[in-house]
Amino acid sequence: MKIIESREALEELLRERKGAKPSSKLKEIVSSIIKSVMKEGDAAVCEYTKEFDKCSLSPSKLKVSKREIDNAACSKELENAIKNAAVAIRAFHEKQLRSPWRDKGPYGGEFGEVYRPVERAGVYVPAGTAPLVSSVLMSVIPAQVAGVKSICVATPCDSEGKVNPGILAACKLLNVKELYRGHGPSLVAAMCLGTRAIPKVDVIAGPGSAAVTEMKRQLFGAVNVDLIAGPSESLIIADESADPRIVAADIMSQAEHHGSKTYVVATSRKLAEAVFAEVRSLNKGELAGAVEKAGLDNMHAVVVKDLKEAAAVSNAIAPEHLQIITENDEKVLSLIRNAGAVFLGKWTPVPIGDFAFGPSHVLPTGAAAAFMSGLSTATFLKRMSVMKADEEGFANMSKTMETFARCEKLPAHGFTSTVRKEKKK
Repeated sequence: MKIIESREALEELLRERKGAKPSSKLKEIVSSIIKSVMKEGDAAVCEYTKEFDKCSLSPSKLKVSKREIDNAACSKELENAIKNAAVAIRAFHEKQLRSPWRDKGPYGGEFGEVYRPVERAGVYVPAGTAPLVSSVLMSVIPAQVAGVKSICVATPCDSEGKVNPGILAACKLLNVKELYRGHGPSLVAAMCLGTRAIPKVDVIAGPGSAAVTEMKRQLFGAVNVDLIAGPSESLIIADESADPRIVAADIMSQAEHHGSKTYVVATSRKLAEAVFAEVRSLNKGELAGAVEKAGLDNMHAVVVKDLKEAAAVSNAIAPEHLQIITENDEKVLSLIRNAGAVFLGKWTPVPIGDFAFGPSHVLPTGAAAAFMSGLSTATFLKRMSVMKADEEGFANMSKTMETFARCEKLPAHGFTSTVRKEKKK
């Protein structure tokens, strides 16, 4: 745990953050997997599953059977949680849908936009260090709301080839008909490239490991991707009105993710020290060992003079999750420009959004929130612009069109105007 007060230390922290890139070794490993899947198809996925997950699968077993999904068994408590979360997530994403529109152009005619879902979407659900049951809901439901007809899910399995029962139950509830198991990164490659067992998708979505993220980066263009997301990260802006124990609990909730980075931006050193003292005190009972697991070298507190400076620091970091616990949360929000998702007030810890509140938890990391948004219904929709000129609109724009054609040395472009004028004579 580090407390940062000087401008120099803060600038160094920001340089390290924005300079982070995938290693050349990781790039090579992912490139090798892509080449293998392109060449060997399903056999490559099975080989990687045997090598990394110690599970022997044949190509015919990559797809989870309907019987396995239908027989999904989890606790009644988890089943109810899945159902409750699904209602909230669906309600939020239905609000995101945009309607097609048409309007008159300023020079005549009409212009507008229509929206069409992609034909097929693939969702990856991690299940290695933690089975992310909620990720099924957070990725599949936005695709369903967008109107995607064909949705497949892929997830790792255990050494016996079994899929996590919670993930099976979520797929059953959402009526997912295609579920594939195996080695995560190679499954993503298979969905993006297409194999005999796994038909190619148009969009790949969902969180994942560094290898899965790099796979999406390298295959962008073969398919569309939701976003480039790495290890979890969270930032809390807190002033003296915040309860240090609540801030400590909330920052620990994200620090326990493998490889995560967490930040507390505090308006005094006293508050920062109080939060870190509470973090140390949490290392008991059901949280015993949590402090060590969190890797506290990745936990920083930045001390600022006021909330305006706190917002500036947060914008520079551009966190995946931003929590605001101050006397005037809405005022601080008005200063925020860069964040994957924002959680306002002491009653809104990040896990409420991770699991159930409504918005998808698939969010940009690594400062990408400065230019990228989280997964939404738009991830699975194509926007098409529509134009319809009438004779008056054409006449009003023809000279402009001809001028650009001459400037850009594209005579055939200009001739489309000439030929129509000839018809009028």
